[in-house]
Amino acid sequence: MELILSDLFSSDTATMTSIDIEVVTGSGHSEVKRSIERLANKGVIALPPTAIMLNKVNNRDYKTEVFVFSGDKAKRDSLIVVAQLSPEFTADIVDRWIYLEKQNKTLTKQLEYWQTKEVDDFSVGSFHGKGLAKRKETKNLNNGMIQKIKNQMQLKLGVEL
Repeated sequence: MELILSDLFSSDTATMTSIDIEVVTGSGHSEVKRSIERLANKGVIALPPTAIMLNKVNNRDYKTEVFVFSGDKAKRDSLIVVAQLSPEFTADIVDRWIYLEKQNKTLTKQLEYWQTKEVDDFSVGSFHGKGLAKRKETKNLNNGMIQKIKNQMQLKLGVEL
């Protein structure tokens, strides 16, 4: 099953990819994927869905299929994979999950604020008959901030941990 990464990242769920695990453990991505598949075949973890990530190297775009750990068992399963690949880095992956969860909560609160502000500004502008120029200004500001936060919520290949 192939999914687009932006479709998997929701406002209340942190995700981690096999690329994140590769960076933390220092293992090759193919080794990480093999470990995930092996552990899933043994029934130790659930096989996570895959997504296509774009990686830009020397001004060339490369597509990489990655596993995406998301949902209720994501943390557990990704920790098992890391422990299998590199037990000494288990603490690093726990720290990474803590970071992702904190970042996600902060961005979610910011997104909710700007979405609510846009609804309020629309209501006030319509009700009080504020000038069209002022409404365009607030709409552009609000929607610009909403898009900026949504972009920050997207995982990007090659992000340094």
